[in-house]
Amino acid sequence: MRITHLLAGAALALVAACGTTVQTTAGADYLARYDGSYDVVAGASGSEVDGEVRRIAAVEPDIRFPARIGLARIENGRLAAIPEREAEAWAALAEQLDGAYGEFVPVSPLIAAMVSPAPADRHGARYAGDTIADIRRGAARQHLDYVLAYEVATAHSSRGSAISAADLTVIGMFVLPGRSVQAEAAASGILIDVRNGYPYATLTAFADRRGLSRTINAWEVRQDMLRDASAKAVLELAGELGTALELLKVASEEKAAAAANAAQEAAAGAG
Repeated sequence: MRITHLLAGAALALVAACGTTVQTTAGADYLARYDGSYDVVAGASGSEVDGEVRRIAAVEPDIRFPARIGLARIENGRLAAIPEREAEAWAALAEQLDGAYGEFVPVSPLIAAMVSPAPADRHGARYAGDTIADIRRGAARQHLDYVLAYEVATAHSSRGSAISAADLTVIGMFVLPGRSVQAEAAASGILIDVRNGYPYATLTAFADRRGLSRTINAWEVRQDMLRDASAKAVLELAGELGTALELLKVASEEKAAAAANAAQEAAAGAG
């Protein structure tokens, strides 16, 4: 399945609706705030963690469009194939965006397995960090620029009558700890840069018996999709992703404009 769709860029912003957070902060700017004093005040011990934190913070956003965007579904803690109904939900987003951001490409579990190390656990268990790393490896082999890793939980598959954050084992829901969610299904995802792991957006969406949100209701979707709780949650997640991409596009354009202005001023000064 190949899905054409439009990506976008933006600055740090919190979006209403189900729950979307977008980030494009620069690692260099973050580290510049240390200004040499951080080592003395907060990291006097010179611990290994201090250096690790600086290394982790140094990652930079590099969001550009059009792009090849991976879709990676996580099930039972592992990368899995995207079910047909969920694939239709992503196709609905692609149709709505009309190819402006590039294309959606599912991350193949087989390709990811080919390029990922065998689990160290003798029972074959993999953990959250392993799964995301495997997804990035598979996406890299498919030459994808960014990847949306996502999970879905349904009420009938949860331990109780309501969905909880524990039902999503890798991504997790971005709701208050201990708060139950009265919904048919929940979907949660993270949009990351394949090459450096930069997290551009975190998304959470819910599906309930009241139907779809106003935005999604305008899309061309088959009625039988609405009877599939997982597909409904993914439809809502697709809507959240569309919002995140719009914000990211704004940030990307603003960054490009600022760079162009700086180059013009430098050229004028040199002249």
